[in-house]
Amino acid sequence: MNILGLFILVLLAIVAPIVDARKRCTSSKECDYESACYKGHCYTVDEMFETFDMKKKFTSRNKNGL
Repeated sequence: MNILGLFILVLLAIVAPIVDARKRCTSSKECDYESACYKGHCYTVDEMFETFDMKKKFTSRNKNGL
């Protein structure tokens, strides 16, 4: 195996646990204040808006006065 392949393998081994470091949960009671449990992870209100792409919908409604 060449050096580049080995480097990529080591990098993936280091990055995988960091990416999955979000707090795990089974219900929203286990999450911090103003957080919700979704698919086994705690999400803040802002993260939920980003997940469901709701910011665009609410900003356009507010501009139209609805």
